[in-house]
Amino acid sequence: MLRSAIVGLVFAAFLLACAPSGPRVEIGGYTFKHDGKEYRIESVTPSYSEGYNLLTRREGDRLLFKAIDKEQDGQLDELTLGDMTLDEARAVYREGILEGERRGYLKKRTFAREYRASDSFYDYELATYILATGEIYNKLTLMKKQAFLETAVVFDQDADGQIDRVEKGFGTVSEYQRLYRNLLDRGLREQKVSLREKRYIVVL
Repeated sequence: MLRSAIVGLVFAAFLLACAPSGPRVEIGGYTFKHDGKEYRIESVTPSYSEGYNLLTRREGDRLLFKAIDKEQDGQLDELTLGDMTLDEARAVYREGILEGERRGYLKKRTFAREYRASDSFYDYELATYILATGEIYNKLTLMKKQAFLETAVVFDQDADGQIDRVEKGFGTVSEYQRLYRNLLDRGLREQKVSLREKRYIVVL
């Protein structure tokens, strides 16, 4: 199964539109300590796109460290400020998430923009991520029916119908591309996938 996104419970909500039905951004966060240093996890969750989480550390008004979890999936993607490695930052973030869960500050939300399908050989899960950071991409998970727990995960980084990256897998890029193309065509026929400005996006 695709991982559920992890977001902080909202402590404050800021409306970006006057009308109640307009776009809304919810911002929440909490602080925790790691190796004697205080860190903060904040979630920024717009109503019109996928949100993101930030892990930061400050001393007074000075920002010393910043990293971003672009998908709110519990995994840091990028370190933008600080002298630790991304792996070290991910360890701090994991500890912060566990602390947030212990305090009851976190909730899990099911990712809604998903399309599931199957054929004689595979089960498919296709998810489109429309991120508040401006990125749009597709993630395809393929599970072989005849091989228990044999799973592949590939990415279409621009949602343009072309596989760009293999995270894990059991076949060739050309094989994944063929299966992806067939799934997109099927999704279009079933109106589960739309083609917008040359991007393939799973329908909510």
